[in-house]
Amino acid sequence: MTRTLDLVYSTIKGFASLQPLYSFMKQEGWQVRLTRVHRHCFRNRALLKTISATIVIAHDKPLVRLEKCGWKGEFIYIEHGLSPMKYYTYKYDFFQRAALLFYPGEVFKRKMEAINPEFDRGLLGGYPKVDNLVSLKIDRDDLCKQFSLNSDKPIVLFAPSWGGKKNSEAGIHNVKHLSGLSNLIIVPHSADYSYAKKYGAIRPGAGNINQFLHLADVVVSDISSVLAEASILDKPVVQLKLLRYPGCFPEPDKRSSGTWVSADILEVEQRTDRSLRPFKIPYIDEDWIMGHTAETSELKEMIADALKHPEKFKRERDFWAKQSCWKADGKSSQRISWMIEQYLSNKSVIQFTD
Repeated sequence: MTRTLDLVYSTIKGFASLQPLYSFMKQEGWQVRLTRVHRHCFRNRALLKTISATIVIAHDKPLVRLEKCGWKGEFIYIEHGLSPMKYYTYKYDFFQRAALLFYPGEVFKRKMEAINPEFDRGLLGGYPKVDNLVSLKIDRDDLCKQFSLNSDKPIVLFAPSWGGKKNSEAGIHNVKHLSGLSNLIIVPHSADYSYAKKYGAIRPGAGNINQFLHLADVVVSDISSVLAEASILDKPVVQLKLLRYPGCFPEPDKRSSGTWVSADILEVEQRTDRSLRPFKIPYIDEDWIMGHTAETSELKEMIADALKHPEKFKRERDFWAKQSCWKADGKSSQRISWMIEQYLSNKSVIQFTD
């Protein structure tokens, strides 16, 4: 069988999620392309002439653009992060249309089962971006010199989720609660890169912050995938408690159609008291907590405690690292590649377990 496949993206996050799988497949001899899908159809003409019948995506934006331009193939979906906190994960119809859908971890599978227990094209795959994370080696002294940090003192990484463009109390704007903190690295979500200069933040190449996760002694975030990635490395984390997070209940969903989740389930989620359960995972009765949690007023205090007692939440970190990312052993791309190959050869949906 000729292993031909297009991996398509339209955001930095989508590129970062697909690039490791693309690199592995190319190394294994696949006829594979990693291509950006543009907003305007005339810029996609060359791609549309040669695009594979099955594509791989990590976000629905390239799918929407391709279908708008007349493409009628099928798609395989790979999640673009490790946070199960967003209400849109598996909520929309396009998830249910996937030829294959790879769950990063078992908590994602539980979300789908709560929304659509009949869905039978989901497979545990892990997260390709983690392959580099777990194998990466850094030179701490060199990185500290590069970013004007003191290698002899603890390093704090602040890497929040998106939302800065829509809300002055969301995303990177919350770095104001860390004013005066020394040895601080600020890395915004790629959707908030426009604010990087304002806050002295770093815009990592291709949206990859793996080297900063290795460098940090404590990681501060809100509901970002970064929390799970830090937990995979057994780094202590501090989770910022807010009543509202972009893309999470009780924030309104701007999509007016294409919702798969029943009205009853949505009503239950909207009734959840976020002051008591800010990290409740949508559709399942679980809370995504893997370390210290802090109101904005106590953030610095909790960072200090996390640095002083790094083993305090070790059990919780281990649990959610494994639940959020299945088999974080550097072989996610290999397993996903094998499962995709089986599907392309005979349309079989087979769970790889090795």
